Amino acid sequence: MKKLLALLLIAIMSLTAVSALAEWPERSIELIVPANPGGDTDANARALAAALKEELGWDVIVTNMAGGSGALAFEDALANPSDGYRYVFYHNGGVTSELMGMYDFNIVDDFKLAGMPFMDYSNAFLINAENGKFTDVESMVAYMKDHPNEVTFATETGNFTHLQVLAFEAAAGVKFNIVDAGTAAQKITELLGKRLDVIGTQAGLVRDYLTTNQFICVGTFAENSLSMGDLQLKSFKEQGYDVVFSKFFYLAAPNAVDDAVIDAMNAGLAKVVDNAKLKEYAENALLEISSMTPAETEAYYTAQSEVYGEYLADYID
Repeated sequence: MKKLLALLLIAIMSLTAVSALAEWPERSIELIVPANPGGDTDANARALAAALKEELGWDVIVTNMAGGSGALAFEDALANPSDGYRYVFYHNGGVTSELMGMYDFNIVDDFKLAGMPFMDYSNAFLINAENGKFTDVESMVAYMKDHPNEVTFATETGNFTHLQVLAFEAAAGVKFNIVDAGTAAQKITELLGKRLDVIGTQAGLVRDYLTTNQFICVGTFAENSLSMGDLQLKSFKEQGYDVVFSKFFYLAAPNAVDDAVIDAMNAGLAKVVDNAKLKEYAENALLEISSMTPAETEAYYTAQSEVYGEYLADYID
């Protein structure tokens, strides 16, 4: 009799859990973006939030929480998991920050990755067309060899562009004067003012500056050229510098969140893949929309971490 009652209790609890999950989400979901407004991470998060609202009716709020190369946002999520209603929306800058010992946590160990909605192969090095020193990658490399450590490159220490610049230096045999200039929006402002020589960011984010010839793309980290209207953005690889990277964007929730909620969020991400407005946004931003499962997302993150570790070996304790 006791065994039967126990089985009945388990069944009731399971049904209750399934019923509650079927109603998820019951309130607004928060995407915590470890960057200021105006950058590609912020823009991507807002495009995803709009698609989730249109396709599923979910209310998704984007909160900007820059600081510590992502640490502030992740720590805030850990402290306030909120039953799966709060997710850090970040990119592979978290991998480099983690490898360089900038976090007191481990993303794969302390978080569950709910999915990877965007892949970006359009990250590029950009210069102001009026910089007066160089106009393309060949003249830039030649100038740098004559003026070592002079050309400034804007990065955010421990972030993805930091990895990119180290990889390019190795491939080209040059050295930048690497400057910590903050987020993408801040770097764009500095380049417009010609206070920095080179920045790295998503090409789609600066489309207007490229099409009006204010900025010049000296190379992307794709395998081949990318089309931006009438513009052809050449990759570094096809120009003789074998450096190829994808910038991937993922959602992470603390381990305290139930797996079933993570799966429900992932199912939602899968449903927006064909959203017309999101597809248009992705095309304009030179992004690929992805629908990886949580397991695939974690496997991809881990594999990329191993690759990055090789480039950052000199910076890792």
